[in-house]
Amino acid sequence: MKLGDCKIHEARKWFVLVMLSVGRFAGAAESVSFNHGPVLTVIEENDLVVDTDRHYTQGIKLTYLSGEQPASGCLSNFSRAIPALGFTVEATRIGTQIGQSIFTPADLQATSVVTNDRPYAGWLYTGIILQRRGWTAGHHLVLENFQLDIGVIGPDSLADKAQTWVHEIRGFDLPQGWANQLRNEPGLALKYQRAVSLTAGTPAGRWVEIMPHGGFSLGNVETSVRLGSSARIGLNLPDDFGPQTANALASPDGGRAGAQTHERWSAYAFFSAEGSAIGFTEFLDGNLWHDSHHVSHEIFVGEFRFGGVISAPCFETGFALVHRSRDFHGQDTYNRSGSIYFKYRF
Repeated sequence: MKLGDCKIHEARKWFVLVMLSVGRFAGAAESVSFNHGPVLTVIEENDLVVDTDRHYTQGIKLTYLSGEQPASGCLSNFSRAIPALGFTVEATRIGTQIGQSIFTPADLQATSVVTNDRPYAGWLYTGIILQRRGWTAGHHLVLENFQLDIGVIGPDSLADKAQTWVHEIRGFDLPQGWANQLRNEPGLALKYQRAVSLTAGTPAGRWVEIMPHGGFSLGNVETSVRLGSSARIGLNLPDDFGPQTANALASPDGGRAGAQTHERWSAYAFFSAEGSAIGFTEFLDGNLWHDSHHVSHEIFVGEFRFGGVISAPCFETGFALVHRSRDFHGQDTYNRSGSIYFKYRF
């Protein structure tokens, strides 16, 4: 073989390799869908998973998201009134949710106020959700979540009845201190979060994904700023941003893609870390408009989650162990709980 032929052959080889690489990138980018169908998610959280019954002891949330509308859809006319800073909106959707959270001190048998522990508190709420997805100029996938939760804190949250009922069914000692819970007050939380996938538009995004996020919450339920990141690794990662907890700033996303997209089974492990700077939370600082028991909250709080997910074309389920640092001054243990969710894609 002549020297010129060798050079031509080598050039052809490099050309094929480049084209294959471009094809792999394009295939991965095309695997990101902007026409997800409706999705229903149920999240259940409890600290009995780690054999405790205190502090954040129970949470449940039911979330429904409509199907995504393209950037030219009717919903996007409303979405355009909210500036999309740093990314181009490709799809928009709305949703709603209902949930309940329960908080108690560690000593459930004390009938008087446990002065060195957090107050009994319940939070029953509903909310509306606006989600937007799109691309940054650097071709990174973005999920933006706006959420407004409104409800009631206090006896009308039915937290005392819910915990007593569960303890009766399970044969546990009944809690004795709910007479000392926070008084009835309206609760409000305006939440915002933006998450970015650093790998969704690359071939590596098919089996590993890194997703930093940040946001804030405003209201008497909690006023805080949060920053964190999550990572997942597995087989056929789904076209979403992974599981969320009941108290997360963002609601669970995802859903079935269009009929032209082949849905696949998926399995992956994930890890998430988040730091919060907290200005106020009624569950620790006490009633906003009434005198009540309260403790001094920690300003900086960290939370770590790790778990696994199994996903089918229409159904998904996952479980995580949640570790959270101390929430208030004088707390003698860290917070631990389990979180499980079930998702149905219409």
